[in-house]
Amino acid sequence: MKNLKTLAAVSALVAGCLLAAGSASAAPKSKFTSADVNRDRALSRAEACAGKTRNVCKNFDRMDANRDGFVTRAEIRAYNNGKRVARGLSPRP
Repeated sequence: MKNLKTLAAVSALVAGCLLAAGSASAAPKSKFTSADVNRDRALSRAEACAGKTRNVCKNFDRMDANRDGFVTRAEIRAYNNGKRVARGLSPRP
């Protein structure tokens, strides 16, 4: 009887760990990924302004370095690093 209770407790513990591991493996989407509806790895103005990327929408023309009408992660990073350097901080990789 005691072994049965121990086995049940261990089984419940293992099942709980498996459930927790399964839910933790699904990483949350970034704001950029959520806003990129067509999954082309670039945000159009419409995608930027419709998604949760309010800063990108507000500064879209400044971020669009090559003036192609789309903003990529690299352009956003370059814009943000430029602002950091202007404030005397080091750029992020």
